[in-house]
Amino acid sequence: MQKGEGIDPFLTTIQDIQDQLVVIGEAPQDTKLVCLALNNVSKDWEIFVQGILGQDTLPGWDRMWLTLQ
Repeated sequence: MQKGEGIDPFLTTIQDIQDQLVVIGEAPQDTKLVCLALNNVSKDWEIFVQGILGQDTLPGWDRMWLTLQ
């Protein structure tokens, strides 16, 4: 996530990469997408990230997308 970038463009970029990987037969697992998003959001999201990581299981990508929005 670039400084000043909104969450929607950031998530769209990750989704676009996932879609491109699916086309070539390399679909990433939901947990990898969630970890990618959590590891790359700006520092402003740190408390949110800690809350997600404190859960027993990570949410799926669709749930994560909705939660971040």
